[in-house]
Amino acid sequence: KRSTGATAMYQQGGIYIITSRILIVDLLTQTASPASISGILVYHAEKVTETSTESFIIRIYKTQKLFASQGQSSGFVKGFSEDASEVIQGFGNVDKILKGLFVRRLYLYPRFHVDIVEELEKYPPKVDELHQQLTPLMKEIQGALAAAVQACIRQLKSSTNLIEWTDDLTVENCVTNNFDRSISRQLEHDWHRLKPQTKNLVYDLRTIRTLFQYLLQYDSIAFWKLLNNVKTMSAASRTPSMWLLTPAADLLFRKAKDRVYKLSMGRRSATATTEENRPALVGKLTPVLEENPKWRLLKQVLTEVRRDWREKKKQQQGKENIAKNAGGARVLVMTKDNRTLETLRSYLVEGKDRTMMLRWLNYLERYNDRSRTVTKGAGHISEESRLLIEEEGRVRNFLFGTGRRKRNQRQAAVTNTTTNGGKKRQQANAEPDWKRKKRKVAAERGRGQKTLQSDDLKQRAILDEALEETEHDLTNSDKYYRVELIGEEDGDEDEMESSDSSSDDEDELAYKVNELDDLRIVIRTYPSVDGERASLLLRDLMPDYVILYDADISFIRSIEIHSLSLDGDINNPSMCKHDQLRVFFMLFEASSEEKNFLKSLEREQNSFERLIAHKKSMPLPVNTIGMTSTQEMQQASRGIAGSYAGGTLPLSVDTRTGRGKGRKDKERRDIAVDVREFRSALPSILHQGGMRLAPVTLTVGDFVLSSVHCVERKSISDLFGSFASGRLYTQAEAMSKHYKCPCLLIEFDPGKSFSLLNSNELGGEIRGDSICSKMALLTMHFPKLRLLWSRGPHETLKIFKALKQNHDEVDVDKAIEIGSNESLDALLGSNEEIDGEENEINEAARDMLLRLPGININNARKIMNVCDSIAELADMPRDQLRALLGPATGQKIFTFFRQKFAAS
Repeated sequence: KRSTGATAMYQQGGIYIITSRILIVDLLTQTASPASISGILVYHAEKVTETSTESFIIRIYKTQKLFASQGQSSGFVKGFSEDASEVIQGFGNVDKILKGLFVRRLYLYPRFHVDIVEELEKYPPKVDELHQQLTPLMKEIQGALAAAVQACIRQLKSSTNLIEWTDDLTVENCVTNNFDRSISRQLEHDWHRLKPQTKNLVYDLRTIRTLFQYLLQYDSIAFWKLLNNVKTMSAASRTPSMWLLTPAADLLFRKAKDRVYKLSMGRRSATATTEENRPALVGKLTPVLEENPKWRLLKQVLTEVRRDWREKKKQQQGKENIAKNAGGARVLVMTKDNRTLETLRSYLVEGKDRTMMLRWLNYLERYNDRSRTVTKGAGHISEESRLLIEEEGRVRNFLFGTGRRKRNQRQAAVTNTTTNGGKKRQQANAEPDWKRKKRKVAAERGRGQKTLQSDDLKQRAILDEALEETEHDLTNSDKYYRVELIGEEDGDEDEMESSDSSSDDEDELAYKVNELDDLRIVIRTYPSVDGERASLLLRDLMPDYVILYDADISFIRSIEIHSLSLDGDINNPSMCKHDQLRVFFMLFEASSEEKNFLKSLEREQNSFERLIAHKKSMPLPVNTIGMTSTQEMQQASRGIAGSYAGGTLPLSVDTRTGRGKGRKDKERRDIAVDVREFRSALPSILHQGGMRLAPVTLTVGDFVLSSVHCVERKSISDLFGSFASGRLYTQAEAMSKHYKCPCLLIEFDPGKSFSLLNSNELGGEIRGDSICSKMALLTMHFPKLRLLWSRGPHETLKIFKALKQNHDEVDVDKAIEIGSNESLDALLGSNEEIDGEENEINEAARDMLLRLPGININNARKIMNVCDSIAELADMPRDQLRALLGPATGQKIFTFFRQKFAAS
């Protein structure tokens, strides 16, 4: 058993790293004895609340520790946090965290603390800040986006007076992440009263802020695709974005197009004519294909790194240093996401020209396919479309050669591999299968989390779909074009290796190693090394150079700590001053990236300053005044009405004494709780309310209150997901089979509306996509199922106390066995009864009965009282069936059992 081995492990002593869900179960089952635990260290203390599992653990630990030592010691608890902004965020959040941790003191160690500054400056890394200027076209695009934001803000001010325009809500701060969220938070309570135009303006601000971000992250072709996708999807929606009609949007599209190609119209042709028999203008298309400026800067940095490393190899002497430098310099490049990682890999291996040409060809193919579909049957196309079709042929010849046979084979291969593994390319106006599937998954996941109207959800999804389509397009183009390059360049082994590596799974893209001469380059993404994994990566890789392609303040802090850890190797003879870690920090100058980075530094400093000011006037937490809390003193001195396991684990008690001791002895307190439910806050609140919890593994239900009550708890999002997967049907069937009163607890979030749907989405018809229709069908199919509606966990505690009145305590052993050995019971023919009803019910016969024509829940009960089987019902005469079920239904059943399979 796990409990036996875990108990022995705890008794050995030492330091144990354990999750909160496992530890709370071990404490409640006495696998771990709080009396033998000296103290608890809590990581990510900013996430601790009064109802969290960590607070639940500390409450049990301190009360039991104090109870066992007769009030002499309650152990120590220390919480650690690295996110100052999260600690200070919200009203009284610091006091709530201290109260949840049961601690009294707050210690602050900011980056500007004197001791920390002295410690970090002992062995700092050598940092080179590289500020890359935007191209002239990028500056104009950024100015156009800022003008669009200003226009949206001006319209918002005139359309509603519900927004308080503080100093943070300015055009200069429009690129920060909290800009549109701050506006949405102010309008959240009155969202249903806003006009559709006002709602669209809020969504437009989010769209423009995202365009600020991807202007710096994408190349010119990918950004042009994103703009076109946003425009297309906005035009197809019921309420299109009005900012696309402004002069700023017109300038934005023109300059974004100029980054990709330029179109100049020349003289009129003597042969080509228009519909009015006038000479047509002959144009010229010039590809620009502007690369991302950071790509060129990264190549320059790697060149400098190679030069610097070669100079080090010449200067260093000795066997140890030669062995150290034999493998080349270790270079770590940190990027924002997998898309940027793959783009940099392609750029470094294949070069700028080939990378941009492949993307240019992908854009031309998709654009030309769409234009051919639109102009099919029209007899003529525009001059720009004609030039783009000609450009596609020139780019294809440049990349793959001029052989007709090979070109036809490539075109056929591209057509067969562009969409979903060998399927033919879909029509231009048809919606791809991947998009339909992703939209359905997002709709199911999003249900129950928001109370917005359906139109609002569709409007919010416009930008997300545009981004997904752009990412999907770029990913597919990199894959199938690189497959073509493998077959084309048989003699180039390096190109073969790069092509093979690019066809790996997407999960492997987060870790790529490429050798460039004497450099060993490792490219990683920030999400893959989030939190403490950053320090582990730096310690395992031990890079000589770190290139921060994208800015991230948390990883910068990890680099500082890692550089300090190298201080212990200074006395090593092989460690010289020129082995100091060198960091290249790349940042766009006068851009949204620089604004966001400076804002994050300012936010970190302001958070610590607010914490310092709060600490000066902070009162002691209420439940930790003095050496012990009020609960602890009562539990240690007076004793309690109920306890776990014969008094070894005290309950949390009510300090009010007016209710009487006699009534407490009669209260029902035992609840069997499934161990998986300890991820939620409900078990902690039940414990605070005086309930005795028995953590077990339940096959049927989540909470068993008594011999007749079994509760399946569902949050709103989980309820929608259970209906979509069909899991709720199986759970309701199992509870109805084994318990007299099965209950479905629907628990809402206290901070959100207490409603499943908006009033305008209710209807009188049964619909497959309506949650109310699904609930009605569920209750019709399981008549014994009871629905419990709760506003939050505290309301659930009141419901559980009311249900446990006048019922026996739960038999925990029996609750564990129910549902776990159904096959053995069926084999032995168990005939046990639960409250007068047979435990073994022929579920198949009952379901078949309910599916007969004219049969419903009411008349099915009449049949089951008269007939013992379907065969007995089929043999009943016509008159008896009419008398039992009525003339119409009786005739239907009689005819159904005697009707032939096929007409003679």
